[in-house]
Amino acid sequence: MSLNLKDIFDKNYLKGYFHRNKKIFLVSILLFIILGSIGTLTNSDTMGIEFHKSLEGDMQKNVDSESDYETSFIGFLALFIHNFINDFLSIIGGLFLFIPTLYISFINATNMITLFVKGDPLLILVAVMPHGIFEIPSGIFAMAGGLMLFITEINVIKAILTRNSVKEAINDSDKLIKDAIISTIIVFILLVIAAFIEIFITPLLMNMV
Repeated sequence: MSLNLKDIFDKNYLKGYFHRNKKIFLVSILLFIILGSIGTLTNSDTMGIEFHKSLEGDMQKNVDSESDYETSFIGFLALFIHNFINDFLSIIGGLFLFIPTLYISFINATNMITLFVKGDPLLILVAVMPHGIFEIPSGIFAMAGGLMLFITEINVIKAILTRNSVKEAINDSDKLIKDAIISTIIVFILLVIAAFIEIFITPLLMNMV
């Protein structure tokens, strides 16, 4: 058995993605809620200032009605790249004993839950929810991808400690590796949509309030 990346584009293989990883997604969702709740209850401000500045930036874009398309497109690219690097590091973090994944997820979950608990409801509805319905799932997919790679890493470590074939351990984790790649693609798509909405749609919605 070898790592056949062609399966990533196979329709039947893709259909089984969620079924294969339902336990991983359940753990990822629970971890997201638990980490965010801990951060909110302990009043963690790891990136709270940056997050609120981002919202203030959205409001400022509404005030400046003369901002041109080129500036908006640059903002779209910058926002997408920033968010994708963040989630990509969360996925790759699975190869480092899942620690970076937990840290990044803690920050993301804390920011989001703190905002929903303490933020202005109208601001949340207009300025956060439209892109948040894509950005929040992307964080969960990223954590799931990190968990897939972490499980793969554990399998390899077990093989080394028991003096079994590392190659065989990697082959046995074939689906986990491919599904982590699929998770990365899904994160990419979700964040493109989220960045587009936040830069081009959110200012229009806020102007209507």
